[in-house]
Amino acid sequence: MLESVTKDFSDYSTLEKFEFEFYCDCCKKAVKTPVLEFVSGFKRKRFLNGDIKKARDIIYAADHDSAFERANIEAMYELNRCEICGAMVCEECTVYGKNLNGGVCCKKCNESEK
Repeated sequence: MLESVTKDFSDYSTLEKFEFEFYCDCCKKAVKTPVLEFVSGFKRKRFLNGDIKKARDIIYAADHDSAFERANIEAMYELNRCEICGAMVCEECTVYGKNLNGGVCCKKCNESEK
């Protein structure tokens, strides 16, 4: 599986849908990404023999990875990367610093710079 854009995230995916939540590296505020449906003919079948179950699991794993990659990209639109420590932070934890030549940093780095 790919690495998360934030230090902490939750995966609420099921056989029906892929759902992820990322947390601000500073305040832990949740950023929900759009829910994606698992579109496979296997998802509605509850009783599968061994080979078909393996096939479903392989398809699910590939689709899950794709959904996680897309969710990471969506989360990057909601978060800002601190130019000092690299943390991904929400708008409330973002400081637009004059001393950064118009760049951004997180609240923690802004406090340590003072």
